[in-house]
Amino acid sequence: MRMRILLVQTPTSHLGAGERVYPLGLSRLSSLIPEQYEKWALDMNLSVDPWPHLRDLLLSVRPHIVALSFRNLDPLAGLHASYLSSLKTTARMVRLLVPEARIWAGGQGFSLFGERLMQEIPEIDCGLIGEGESSFRRLLAPSCSPASVPGLIWRKEDRVTFNPVGPHLFIDALPEMDLKIFRPEEYAQGNKYVAAVGIEGKRGCDLQCAYCVYPGLSGRKVRLRSPGKIVDEMEHLHGEHGLDLFHFTDPVLNRPVDHFEAVCSEILRRNMHVSWTGFFREDCLTEHLSDLAVRAGLVAFYFSADALTDHGLKVLFKRMTKEDILRAARITAGSGVLTMYHFLVNLPGETGAHTQEAKKLLDKILEIHGPAGNLGAIIFNNLRLYPAAPLTRNLLKTGLLDERVDLLYPVYYNPAESSHVLHELEAHCHAAGVFSRLEVRPGIEENFS
Repeated sequence: MRMRILLVQTPTSHLGAGERVYPLGLSRLSSLIPEQYEKWALDMNLSVDPWPHLRDLLLSVRPHIVALSFRNLDPLAGLHASYLSSLKTTARMVRLLVPEARIWAGGQGFSLFGERLMQEIPEIDCGLIGEGESSFRRLLAPSCSPASVPGLIWRKEDRVTFNPVGPHLFIDALPEMDLKIFRPEEYAQGNKYVAAVGIEGKRGCDLQCAYCVYPGLSGRKVRLRSPGKIVDEMEHLHGEHGLDLFHFTDPVLNRPVDHFEAVCSEILRRNMHVSWTGFFREDCLTEHLSDLAVRAGLVAFYFSADALTDHGLKVLFKRMTKEDILRAARITAGSGVLTMYHFLVNLPGETGAHTQEAKKLLDKILEIHGPAGNLGAIIFNNLRLYPAAPLTRNLLKTGLLDERVDLLYPVYYNPAESSHVLHELEAHCHAAGVFSRLEVRPGIEENFS
């Protein structure tokens, strides 16, 4: 009898939302499943109501293994919503309808809270922490011993046991995407704001931003993928599946500079007519890099300086200055390409004076982009706290965060006495945008007298 496995991308977006994200990680794992397995797949994010589809698949396939991918804990947009309930419901439905099935879990959201989620969701038999490509292959072996699988968290004698994570994957050995079972065409239609399909140019991050969990998830050393392999993937997706817009999933796209230049040059060398986006770091951007990227198809700069004040940049350990932010703004304004900014506000230690400092920097950004008309949005959020982040540990140490607070659910640093700051800055930018569009300026009433 052939083993049957069902791959499920659990809900990690608001169901019914127009924006779809291709399940890149699960697609790569699918390509590793041996031929002696029969496999099925379900991305629950493709449907407004995916639960009947899950029920019907479970009952018709009756899989021996159900592998659940849990990508995001919550929306990361200041919304106090959690996708944990969807993961719980999915696991419970599997256990109820196919009680003999083994339930596996993985994904970045699972990796952040693996042990806790195993305790919270008793239906899960085991899970993979960190990069799953190497461990997943081992887990599929017929005579697999759980103790031999790196990064496996599993149940042994009524307790949760976890194995040390193994060495990081050589990124040029990434498995191919399974484009038959997860069809890119299903994701290419309907998105209005973001590219649906991601491209991996690197993994790992050697920066030390105080709030970030990326280094813990994918390593503190940057592993670069060969430019040729990166563009091979883009070319195949474009030529065979009609995709013409991609988003680079790199934590920072333009670091290191020489690798970024090589990727852009390879796209240009092949004369590919594709568009792409990604997150850039301000202090590494030059006019030369900007021009090269735009010629190679860049259609949107995303920046995540994350602080609008000198104090905030220091607290977040961003290792950049406000002048770096403004210099990058002048470069992107000169390019004419759509530019998006992300900032965290009401950071630890910030005061009313810092709010005024933030407004002054915002005014300069608005003034720089005004003539070019290429400012897409300035997006404000509060700081989401994760237990593994250095800043969270410092807040606990100084008593600014109660140790009893459960960080599994959305917790944002946003002291009540200054919780209005985000809305104040949004209103400041909103008025500036409307007035600029309508050419309303101080003293404009004199033109109508």
